[in-house]
Amino acid sequence: MSLDLPLEPVTLAGVVGLMRRGAKPEAPLAVLLHGYGGDEKVMWVFADALPPAWTTIAFRGIAPAEGGGYRWHVGRRWPPPQAEAFGPAVEALRQAVPQDRGILWIGFSQGAALALCCAAAGLPSIGVACLAGYMPQRLPALVAGLPVFWAHGRRDDKVPIDSARASGRMLETWGVRLDFCEADIGHKVGAECLRALGGWIRRLDISA
Repeated sequence: MSLDLPLEPVTLAGVVGLMRRGAKPEAPLAVLLHGYGGDEKVMWVFADALPPAWTTIAFRGIAPAEGGGYRWHVGRRWPPPQAEAFGPAVEALRQAVPQDRGILWIGFSQGAALALCCAAAGLPSIGVACLAGYMPQRLPALVAGLPVFWAHGRRDDKVPIDSARASGRMLETWGVRLDFCEADIGHKVGAECLRALGGWIRRLDISA
């Protein structure tokens, strides 16, 4: 998606972001969460997969990152931190997003870990898309039946594929509805998995 499309700056409960209003105010909300060093502008490439009826918000991390951009928690980045490290970001988003609408959380890398934390913390969730992400340690179990999409590169040098596969196995023990897409790429989302993400989201679309 191009930033030439109508995106409006928002600050919701102190969290900065960009919003694209959907055609149906009652439709689900999509929340885009960037990785370490990103900002509210970098995730819109994934918004092409979303139904036009949905409102989409991309948020900016709550703390500056070393070297520029923003992050969602302070402290070590790898091995995965405890889920509690994301607590301030989860609570900030709890105040920022509506509690009366289903939310699809779409996160990349560190943002994917935050997306899992938001769902685990009971924020309204119709699905979680983890893109090149990881599972924080001591993450509370997700609700059985929750749709989860996971895309990962076999040559990811930041979050090893073995970690992603182990996370997928853990999610399945919790009874989530997991779709797992692998591609022969690095720390990004390939075209095949991007198409798979679009198909997965279309199966979630309850707005029609």
